[in-house]
Amino acid sequence: MLTARKIAVVASVLAGAAAPVVAVAPAASAQTAPAWVAYHNLSASDSVARVKQLKGQGYRPITVNVSDGERYAAVWVKDSSSAAWGIWQGMSPEAFQQRFDAALKEGAQPISVSATGSGDSVVFTAIFQKKSGSFVTKSNLTGDKFAALNKEAVSKGLALASVDAYGTPGDIRYVGVWTANKGGAWYYSYGKSRDAHEEYFYAKKKQGFRPVGVAVAPDGTYSAIWRKDGVKSWAHYVDMSSSGYQKRFDDLKSKGLAPVQVNAENGRYAAIWQ
Repeated sequence: MLTARKIAVVASVLAGAAAPVVAVAPAASAQTAPAWVAYHNLSASDSVARVKQLKGQGYRPITVNVSDGERYAAVWVKDSSSAAWGIWQGMSPEAFQQRFDAALKEGAQPISVSATGSGDSVVFTAIFQKKSGSFVTKSNLTGDKFAALNKEAVSKGLALASVDAYGTPGDIRYVGVWTANKGGAWYYSYGKSRDAHEEYFYAKKKQGFRPVGVAVAPDGTYSAIWRKDGVKSWAHYVDMSSSGYQKRFDDLKSKGLAPVQVNAENGRYAAIWQ
């Protein structure tokens, strides 16, 4: 499914003083605010309808996620940007490759890529945006290959901008997007249990880093992108149920924070607000 139009720029990052915690409560649904809209746990057909609606209202997507067969989550913003963008969902690995090849010819790059499932049942969703600059996009990566590409990215002046984990608990695969590094110091982590991720969170926070991207793997481990950028107002939570994410969403919305990235697998959510 494709939807493209003039509109642009990249997503946001986060910061603040919130730690990874478990959350539980109300129900999943679409939410809106003056300049942004976020939804989660939508079926494929409901997601298509929402995309058409938001496109018509002048919003553009900044992050997208597919999990648990085909349940969709995304965050959209409304701004004055004018770059062309497109969002696709329900793609097989072959269809994703075809879309990627076509995007290259159009001068577009993926800015958010997510996948779920394994083998012949893998499903991809992605946002492409017309923009220039060096980038690398790879999928079906083992943990070792994912780590190697991150090290290689540093030597090429690139930084991890999007990550997701899919596959099976015994065979985790990663998909990542690396783009020109314009944000200073960054790091990554992957394959960390909930407790290990929380411990790492506090260690990186002491060093001035904050999570700007997070992914939940089928085995319950976490991957994350960390940046040192001085942003002061942010929040990060993991291991939330759909209803727990909704409650956290409502609580933070009342404090003026909007989600800028959401990820899920096996009904467990992780997200970042700013």
